[in-house]
Amino acid sequence: MPRITRKTFVAAPADAVWQLAGDFAEWHPKLRMYADGPEASPELVVTVVSRDDTGMTLSYHMPDPPFPIANHKATILVEDAGHSCAYVTWAAEFTADPALLQQLEDDLGDDVFAQALDRLATTAQDAHGVSPAR
Repeated sequence: MPRITRKTFVAAPADAVWQLAGDFAEWHPKLRMYADGPEASPELVVTVVSRDDTGMTLSYHMPDPPFPIANHKATILVEDAGHSCAYVTWAAEFTADPALLQQLEDDLGDDVFAQALDRLATTAQDAHGVSPAR
């Protein structure tokens, strides 16, 4: 099963990053999470599969993905990196036509995951008064 993964470093405490990561509305302009299934919404709808606040992981699926994929399941993991910093990994597994895998890597990995993780990092760092070197 294909897997797309992106990871970023965040100069903010892991527990604070987790508080943001667990709520897409705070850092992703198009994703909305529903614990009990999708509702009518103009956004991309995701349904929570599992959430572990202690382990700082959130797994979800998109019942109607906007990409040519099926059997989608994704996980966001926040890890303590020490020194009041964190790593965030976002990975998705799915089935898709093998001919589309590179395009999906670019579209989903770079255009969705990487950009959203950058926004998450910026939001968390701004909330903690951190100005990382750019």
